[in-house]
Amino acid sequence: MKKAEYQDYLIEKPLCLIYCNLDSNFDIIKKHLYENFEIKEIKNLEDLIYWCKIAPVSMVIIGAKKLEEIKELGEFLNEKLPVEKRREIFLIYILPKTKTLDPKETFLLSANLVISEDHISDFKRVYQKASQYWSSLYKDFKSSYEKLKEDF
Repeated sequence: MKKAEYQDYLIEKPLCLIYCNLDSNFDIIKKHLYENFEIKEIKNLEDLIYWCKIAPVSMVIIGAKKLEEIKELGEFLNEKLPVEKRREIFLIYILPKTKTLDPKETFLLSANLVISEDHISDFKRVYQKASQYWSSLYKDFKSSYEKLKEDF
């Protein structure tokens, strides 16, 4: 596991973790997110666990050729991470043979967005559409949850 460095505790922007094992260049994604997120690349499950302990993670982007190679990342996020932390993470899968914005596949992967590797160049528009939907879907939940936290 990665050794903690003091700079890791000084993150001021929301944290976005990126796992990429695709031939595509993720620079367009990083460029779009750079202004609003602190971006850290992860290489394995240990890196994911490390960052989930160090700072609040707002987004995880997983780009992989096959789902089998990232199975343990998905299991950690959806089965081992506390539900209240998981609900705060916008999870994006970028896969070669997926249908961008497909609601069924998004649901089956317990994600917030699935995007085809072929559509990375249109990431900004696709992400905006998915985040609008996500915000609308969870608006009442987040409001109720914040009220509940205030009451206790």
